[in-house]
Amino acid sequence: MNIISDNIRQEVSQFLADMKQPVTMEFYAHPSNPATDPMRQLLNELHDINAKVEVVEHSMLLPPVPPETPEDLEGPITIFSVNGQSTGIRYLGFPGGQEFGTFLEDIVDLSVERPVSLSEATQDWLRGLTTPLHLEVFVTPT
Repeated sequence: MNIISDNIRQEVSQFLADMKQPVTMEFYAHPSNPATDPMRQLLNELHDINAKVEVVEHSMLLPPVPPETPEDLEGPITIFSVNGQSTGIRYLGFPGGQEFGTFLEDIVDLSVERPVSLSEATQDWLRGLTTPLHLEVFVTPT
């Protein structure tokens, strides 16, 4: 059974058609977490839809970037990279439901090098960080 249903597959294909350069999804499985197999399958289905979504599954559990909290290691981790360079974007878990659209948007935005929509002041503040910052983004339909 597919994660992406046949009726949604065409829409995903059209959305990903805007990709210009490949985006690599570096996948770190978590053997005991129930989100691991669906995430692996989703990434492979996205690759089947558009080969510019490249999937690299790592055999080691821990990604090269250390976690900020122990909870970061409780599920599968997917790191987005472009041209062999990590973008700093990590996805923890599985993008089911409303998160799926944002997940796809991130892939396309990275692929087309869409400009950052943060204010200059925010970008300057972020550039000035000297210690790690734990930032979590939650998606909700409301």
